[in-house]
Amino acid sequence: MNPMKCFVKSYSLNLITVLFAFALLSSAGSQSADAQNDRSRHKAPEADNSVEAERKSFKLADGYEVNLFADETDGIANPVCMRWDPAGRLWVLCTWAYPQLKPVDKPNDKLLILTDTNGDGRADKTKVFAEGLNMPTGFALGHGGAYIGQGIDLLLLRDTDGDDKADTSRVLLTGFGTGDTHQNINSFTWSPGGELLFCQGLHAFSRVETPWGISRLDEHGSWRLRPRRLQLHAFPSTGGQNPWGINFGNWGEPFSKSNGPEVFELLPGLVSRESSTGRSHRDMTIGQTRVKSMIIEFAESPHLPDDIQGHMLIAGFLTRDVNRFQRESDGSGHRLKPQPDLMTSSHNAFRPVDIRIGPDGAIYIADWFNPIIGHYWPSLRHPDRDKTHGRIWRITAKDRPLAKAPDLSKMSPTELCEQLKSDWRYVRYQAKRRLADLPKKQVIPAVIQWVAKQNADDPNLEHRLFEAIGVFESHEVVNLPLLKRLLSAKDYRARAYATRVVGRWHDRLDSPLGLLNGSATDEHARVRLEAVVACSEIKTPESMVVAARATDRPMDRFVGYAFKQTVHALASDWQPALQQGKLHFDSPDNLAHVLRAYGGKDVAAQVRGLIQSDGLSPDGRRQLLELLARVGTPADLKLVFDNATRDRELLVALVEVARVTPTRPPDAANGLSALLASKDPVTRTAAARLAGLWGQDKLASTIETIAKHDDQGDAIRAAAILSFGELAPKQSSELRRFITAKTGRPVRLAALKAVSRNNLDDGMLYGLKLISELTDADEVAQVLAILMGRKASADAMVNAMRKTPITSDDAKRIIRWLNAAGVSAPDLTMALLATMDVQPGSSIEYSKTYVDQLTEEVSRSGDPAAGRKVFEASVTGCVACHQVQGINQLGPHAKGPELTAVGAGLQTELIIESIIWPKRQVKEGFEAAMLMLDDGGMITGYITARNDATTSVRDMATNKVIVVSNASIDKTVKVGTVMPEGLTTLLTRTELRDLVCYLVSLKGAAAKDKTIE
Repeated sequence: MNPMKCFVKSYSLNLITVLFAFALLSSAGSQSADAQNDRSRHKAPEADNSVEAERKSFKLADGYEVNLFADETDGIANPVCMRWDPAGRLWVLCTWAYPQLKPVDKPNDKLLILTDTNGDGRADKTKVFAEGLNMPTGFALGHGGAYIGQGIDLLLLRDTDGDDKADTSRVLLTGFGTGDTHQNINSFTWSPGGELLFCQGLHAFSRVETPWGISRLDEHGSWRLRPRRLQLHAFPSTGGQNPWGINFGNWGEPFSKSNGPEVFELLPGLVSRESSTGRSHRDMTIGQTRVKSMIIEFAESPHLPDDIQGHMLIAGFLTRDVNRFQRESDGSGHRLKPQPDLMTSSHNAFRPVDIRIGPDGAIYIADWFNPIIGHYWPSLRHPDRDKTHGRIWRITAKDRPLAKAPDLSKMSPTELCEQLKSDWRYVRYQAKRRLADLPKKQVIPAVIQWVAKQNADDPNLEHRLFEAIGVFESHEVVNLPLLKRLLSAKDYRARAYATRVVGRWHDRLDSPLGLLNGSATDEHARVRLEAVVACSEIKTPESMVVAARATDRPMDRFVGYAFKQTVHALASDWQPALQQGKLHFDSPDNLAHVLRAYGGKDVAAQVRGLIQSDGLSPDGRRQLLELLARVGTPADLKLVFDNATRDRELLVALVEVARVTPTRPPDAANGLSALLASKDPVTRTAAARLAGLWGQDKLASTIETIAKHDDQGDAIRAAAILSFGELAPKQSSELRRFITAKTGRPVRLAALKAVSRNNLDDGMLYGLKLISELTDADEVAQVLAILMGRKASADAMVNAMRKTPITSDDAKRIIRWLNAAGVSAPDLTMALLATMDVQPGSSIEYSKTYVDQLTEEVSRSGDPAAGRKVFEASVTGCVACHQVQGINQLGPHAKGPELTAVGAGLQTELIIESIIWPKRQVKEGFEAAMLMLDDGGMITGYITARNDATTSVRDMATNKVIVVSNASIDKTVKVGTVMPEGLTTLLTRTELRDLVCYLVSLKGAAAKDKTIE
C-alpha cells in the first residue's frame, strides 16, 4: 500500500467532523490554536438532561403532540441522520468520535437499525448494522446495503447473508475533500430516477477518480452519482454556503438547503463542467429561514392535517426549532412562503439535524442533543461535549388516526408496481427503492406490463408514467416509447421530467437533440429550463443551437442562470464550430443570447459578422453592438458609437460600457458635439458623460458651458460637471460654488465628486459645509461616500475639521457612517470623539480573565433593554450593518452577519471576543477587500464577481455593487472584517456589559422577547 496514501487517509479521517456549524458575529473563520483553546469556555449544560425535561421544553403548533421514539437507552448518541427502509425500520447513523478521536482511541461509530415491533410509537429493538466507522457524515440505503460517506471515501457496506449486519465493505469512490471536515460529503438522497445526490461544503477540494475520468469540485456544491455506471458529476452550489440537505418534489423537482438560511432551486445549477468561469451569479434562493438550518423534508402523509400537507420542513439546529414553508410556483422555479414553526424548544441541548416522515405518517426528528454544536470555537475535547445522549422524537397530530404503510420488503415486483399508484409519497418512494434493488430481469418485465395495463382515462396516468420511467432509469434501461409518451404529456411537469431523462439517456438515443427541440420551445418555462440543462449533457455544437431556442420565449432568473452555465459548459464544442462557419443558429437573436452569456474577446469577430445580418432584430442588433463595445477594438467601438448616434438606448448603454472599459473610439468629438445639440435630454446627458469618460478634450468648452448654465436640467448638468472635472482638472475649483444645498442634489454631488477628485482638501472643506446644511441621512451618506473614497481621505478630513469646526451632531453622523462603512481611521475617530465630548477608554488587550469577568457581570447584572439602546445608538452604528429581526430589516445585502439568533449559537465568551477583538476571526462570506484604484480612488467591500476584464464589489460605503475595470485596479488589499477595531472603547463598562447581555438574549425571536421590549 502506498504509504503517502495511508498518511493522507489517516490524517483526513482523524479530522472528520459533522456539519452543525453555526451563525457568527462579525467575525468567524480561521483561527490559531491558541485562539481555539481560549474559546473552550461556554455556557454550562442544562442541569436536567432527562427525556422528560427536554420533552417539557417543547412548544408545538396547535394540534400536535410529541413523544420519544428512541434515545440513549436504545444505543443512540449524537445521531447524524436517519432513513426508513421498506420494512418500516428506522436506520440511524451515530458518531461517538466527533469531533476528534484521542490518539489512543479506535473509532467505533455505528449505523443502527431501530424497530417498533408493537406499533406503540416507541422503538423496542436495536440492531447494529455496521460499527467501527470513523465519523461518517451521511448514508443512504440501497443495492442491498448502505452507501456511507466517511472522510475521503464513499463506502458501500452490504449484508450478504440476511442477518442485518454488514459483512462486506467496499470503497466505491475515493478522493472527496476534507479541507474543513464538518463540510464533508453529506445528505445522501435518491432521485426519482435512482441517482444518488449528496453535498459537500465550502472548503472541501475533491478529486475523485471514476471510470469516466476524474471529477473535481473545489467549493461547496452537490454531487450526482449514477451508481450502476459509476458516473459522477459535480455541481457548484446555486444558493448559500455549505449545503446540507437535498430533496425532490412529487414530480422530481430538486431542492437543496444551505447550512445558512437559504433554500434554493438545485435544477438550474445541474450543469456539470470543469471550469467555474461564468458562475459569478449563484443566487437561486427561493426562501430563507431566520438563521442557519439544514435538511428538507416534505410533510406528506394521510395522518397529517390538510393545512400542512406538502409543506417543507426544515431543521433549525441553531435556534432549536422546526421551520416550515409552503411552496408555490414561480415561473420556471418556485418560491417559499413562511409558515408558523411546527416546533420550538428552550432546552439548550435540543439540536434537530434530520427530519423524516415515518411509516405511520408521523414526523420524526433526529436530535443530536448537545449544548455544543460545532468545532470552530470550543475545544475539540471540551468536557461539556455530550457523547452519551441522542434522541429521536415523534410528532403526531392530535385526534387523527395514524397511517400504516405496508411492508414492502417482501413484495414481488408486480406487487411493488401497484404501490406506485399510492397517494402517499412514502409508499411510492419505498416501492421504487425496492424495485431499484431487485434484479433487472425480474423488475423490467413487471414494469412494462404494469404500464401497459394503465387506464388511459385515469386522471393520474401521467404521474404513474413518471414513477415508472424512474424505475427504468434506476436500472439504466432505455424505454424510448415511454419517454416519447411523457414528452408529449398534457401536464407540463411530466414533460419537464421527461426532458431531463433525455439528457440522461442521450448517449443511448439515436436523436436526443431531436427529442429536445420541442422542450426547448415549450409553452411552460419549467420545461424550457429542463431542456437547457439537458442540452448541457450532450457535448456537441448543435446542443447549443437547441438550447438557444429557449431564448425565443421569456427567460426568468432560473432559465437565465442555467442558460449561462450551459453556454460555458458547451463552449469547447460550439465555439470552434462557430468560428469555422459550421454552426448555424436559427436566428441571429439566438446567437446574440449565446454570445452575451459567454462574453470574451475571442467572439468579437463573430459579432462583427453577425451585425451585418439582414435578419437581425433591432433588439438583437443593439445587444450585439453593446457586446462588441465591451470586447472589441477602438475601431469596433467607433462602429458601435456611429450606430448609437441613431439609437438612444444604445447610447445610454455606452456610458456604462465606458465606465468599465478603457477602450476609446477614435474621432468621436464630432459625433458627440452633434448629440450635445440634441433636444432630447437623455441623449444630451449620455453624450455629456461620454465626453469626459472618453477624454474628448476638444469638447471641454462646450461641456463647461453646459455644466455652469443654470437653466439646464440637473441630470444633464451633473453629467457635464463630472466630465468637466475630467477634461479640465485644473479648472475644477470653479465648480465649488455648486457644492451647496441650494443646488439640486445631482448637481451638488457631481460637483463635490469632481472637486474632490482633483483637490481633496478643497472637496473636504466644502463637503463638511454641505453636511452641515443637509438633513437627509441618505444624502449625508452619499456625501461621505464621495469624501472618503480617496486614499488620503481620513487625514484630509482631520485637517478640514481644524479649519472648519463641525457640530457634535455632525460628528455623530460621520462616526456612525465610518463604522457602517468599515473605515478604520483612528486619528479621525479621535478627532470626531473630541468634537462629541466623548472620552474613549484605553484599548483592551485580549485576556481570558477579562472575558471571564465580563461574562460573569453579564450573567449577574446585565440589562438587555439598556443594551438594545446601545446597539441602536449612533456612536456604535451596529444597526447600519447588522440585521436583527424586529429592529432592522436590511435584507440579503446586510453589511454584517445576521444577529437575530446569535445568542442561540454563540456562548457569551465568544460574543464578547467578537465585539472587542473582531479581527481575531472573520466569518466566511464577510471577508472584505480594499481596491486601490490608479486614479487615487479607493473602494472597500465584498468582491461578488471577477472575470478577465472587470471586478464587481459590493461597496461598503453605498451598499451597491460597483463594477470596475481590472486595468484601473492598482492593488487589492485583504481587509478581513470591516468591523472597526476599538469600537468598544467608546462604551463604558456598563454599556459594554449591557450590549453583550442584549446580544446574548437574541435567540431567534427578538421582536417577541419580553426581556428586551
